[in-house]
Amino acid sequence: MSGGSISRSVLAAVVVIVVVTAVLGALAAYRLRGPSVTLTVATYTGAPAQPLLELAAEEFMKEHPGVKVNVVAYPFSQYITNELTVLQSRSPEYDVVTYTTTTVGEVAPYLLQLNSSAVNATDILKPDLDAAGLYYNPSNGSVEWVGVPIQTDGLVIIYNTKYFDNATLQQEFYDEYHAQLNPWTWHNWSVVVDVSQFFVQHNITKYGVLAFTDQGDLLDNTFLPIFGYFYINNATLNCGNPMGVVSFGTLFYGCPAAGARYPMPAVNSSAGVQALELLRQLVSYMPNPTQLQVTFDNELELLLQNGTAPAAVGYIGEMPDLVQSRANASQFAIAPLPGSTIRIGLTYIGVSKYSAHKRLALEFLQLVESPQFQELAFTSAYVFPSTRGAYELIISNSSLPAYLREWAQAALAAANTSAIVAPYFPSITSSVVNQAGEYIFNYVTSAQQSPQAAAQEVAGVLARAVEAYYQGSPS
Repeated sequence: MSGGSISRSVLAAVVVIVVVTAVLGALAAYRLRGPSVTLTVATYTGAPAQPLLELAAEEFMKEHPGVKVNVVAYPFSQYITNELTVLQSRSPEYDVVTYTTTTVGEVAPYLLQLNSSAVNATDILKPDLDAAGLYYNPSNGSVEWVGVPIQTDGLVIIYNTKYFDNATLQQEFYDEYHAQLNPWTWHNWSVVVDVSQFFVQHNITKYGVLAFTDQGDLLDNTFLPIFGYFYINNATLNCGNPMGVVSFGTLFYGCPAAGARYPMPAVNSSAGVQALELLRQLVSYMPNPTQLQVTFDNELELLLQNGTAPAAVGYIGEMPDLVQSRANASQFAIAPLPGSTIRIGLTYIGVSKYSAHKRLALEFLQLVESPQFQELAFTSAYVFPSTRGAYELIISNSSLPAYLREWAQAALAAANTSAIVAPYFPSITSSVVNQAGEYIFNYVTSAQQSPQAAAQEVAGVLARAVEAYYQGSPS
């Protein structure tokens, strides 16, 4: 070795020192400037979306040390407008966005199409995925997969077990109506009317089974569950598609009429007339809607008042409020709607086409859909899962209170096979729902109008809305 050269061993040591110094310097710089990537998730404030997605953000950051997940939440009445402003400008500001069964048509054109290599759909409950994870694109006639459900939610029967598990009441009801009082046995809506009549006429409760009676809810959340029973069980209406036409759901015939360019409303059928008649009977055992309307905001409060009502057609998503309320949550139970189904109403997330971090965004969707995370969401925030694997974990978890496992079993039974689906009409959904709701409200509060006339009025609103949707017109 010459006097001016450096030995290989010394050179190697110098290289190691330099590399280590560079790494330590990079780590120090990283700590100063924070994560190298920020993934932004846009959603609405309140349950279930905000708490679930914030929990998912925490878990995702644990698994991805170099990533910060920022959940931005806006009031429910504003979040879609905010998301659309960003998406329509093709901005990469949001990576993951939130939507629901009634807003998928507005957001879907800006979402990345999913496939089995991106997200495994085999474990997702089919009604949950089909209701609005899939989107009918009128521009090319294709059905696209654009989002995944973050939970299971929808209308079911929420009932007070102190009334329905009472052996004396069970026998009295059976003697009078020759049917079981147990809500799991309600195979049609006529039984629900009988139950309401029984509780009111025997002065057991002030009202019968509650349902929403405000104008904005009457179409989608009260008439639709009743009509949906007939729809699912009538091949003439559903044409072999029990969830109806993708994006238009249960209020439209499941197959196009001869020569028709658009799906045709099915509510002016004999089934629609029957559903309206049953609805008016149910409302007759509720608070008079002209004096006190049952709404999403007061239904649970009414149900919790002793002696007010035995049961309600309510959202699964309301159950956490029971856990956190003064009431004994174990006193309440869930059953599917008559016909063993659910009027589905879910929250979904999708990946923006303009995200600069699509791979990470897809990994975020994968985490949210994992059974392990969904079990965590249920046990910590009482958000009901959308995957069978999560239900299996919950139901077998003996450390959970029995009533929570029973709620999970009921939610799975309700959403496991088919579902009643509300339609959406981008940008005009609220006006359609309110106009149709006004016709239904006038019918249930007036003895003069015929159900046939009301059904025709509602069908007219829906027909005009679907035509406007296909033509891309807001009116």
